[in-house]
Amino acid sequence: MINRIPDDLLAADPHVPSLSNANAELLQVAQQHLDRGRRRVELYIQEHPVAGISAALCIGVLLGWYSKRR
Repeated sequence: MINRIPDDLLAADPHVPSLSNANAELLQVAQQHLDRGRRRVELYIQEHPVAGISAALCIGVLLGWYSKRR
């Protein structure tokens, strides 16, 4: 299976000014939490593929129903 999610979702853009130390530390902590959550979701889906497919189906149906109502 090909992982299509980039490893660094918040890559540095050369056009964005540099962050202060406090913001950089906060950004690093947030990236660590996102990475940990992503790994937990991937592990759960690998261990329980039927539940992952069912959840994706339900989310798709709900989003389709919601977008159709608007």
